[in-house]
Amino acid sequence: MRTLKNILLSAAILIVIVAVLAGYLVRGGFRRFDITPYPVPRPAFTNWNDVLAEPRDISLTTFQTGVVHMDACLNLDPASPRQADCDHVPRDLAVLVHWVHHPRFGDFLIDTGFDDSFAKHPPYGNYTEAMKLFNWANGVTNRQEPGMDLAAQLARLNVHPKAVFFTHLHPDHTGGVPALGPQTEFVFGKAEASFLARAAVANHFQANAKFFSIDFRATPSMPPLGPCVDLLGDGSFWAISAPGHTDDDMAFLINGATPVLLTGDASHFAWAFKTGVGPRGWNDAGTARGRVSLERLRAFARAYPSVRLIYGHEMEHF
Repeated sequence: MRTLKNILLSAAILIVIVAVLAGYLVRGGFRRFDITPYPVPRPAFTNWNDVLAEPRDISLTTFQTGVVHMDACLNLDPASPRQADCDHVPRDLAVLVHWVHHPRFGDFLIDTGFDDSFAKHPPYGNYTEAMKLFNWANGVTNRQEPGMDLAAQLARLNVHPKAVFFTHLHPDHTGGVPALGPQTEFVFGKAEASFLARAAVANHFQANAKFFSIDFRATPSMPPLGPCVDLLGDGSFWAISAPGHTDDDMAFLINGATPVLLTGDASHFAWAFKTGVGPRGWNDAGTARGRVSLERLRAFARAYPSVRLIYGHEMEHF
């Protein structure tokens, strides 16, 4: 009987220790984000033919803040029959930031990439302990050369963004947030800031960060894409619902002289886009939504071949 009691006591202590450790690793998930609805303007257009027929005075500059070194195929739909064609050779995936300049509304970023912690403290920079462990277990490392970080590149460009629109809340997209000023606004999909997302990225944001969310359920669809938001109300800058890789992933369209579709991680690189392999989601349901989002983006690309494509983690072709 004493032996049984000792075993039960030891098991209880072990369970408590594991629970405390797990709670510590995901402690960011318990942080509350004070989120305000994004003030969606009335759309200036209702179809893509009209949008693309009237390009706006808006510019897009894409730059790289580091690399993620990994088997890129791990990010893809594991159930796709084309997975067997993916070579599973670890490679460098670009960690991208997109600077959008509008002469009237100012400067915006799409994602923030990495701050300088990734050069100072490789290979995981400012990742949480949970994300460091997750990346290590999956053989993922990060790399950054001095001067590639977000702050250094914004300084060279003399850019002071008023807001960041996130494709999604993963740490390789939010890792540059600490380099931004306290007045910067942060915008993402309404369902994006889940417990798991906050556990992964909450440490990147100040306690009084200004969060805004886009509720795509209240916005019209624009075939062949799904729900879309005319972010500035003049047809120049569009957010596109593309869930799957995460709960409320977004793609973006910049309607300048040469229109550009940013797929975000709805498609990580060109090979996956062209062969129709969707992204891996949090779960099977997410992966299924990712297939739908990818097919909508592919249909748009076929319908409007003059639109340039930039994928989630690729500066050049895969």
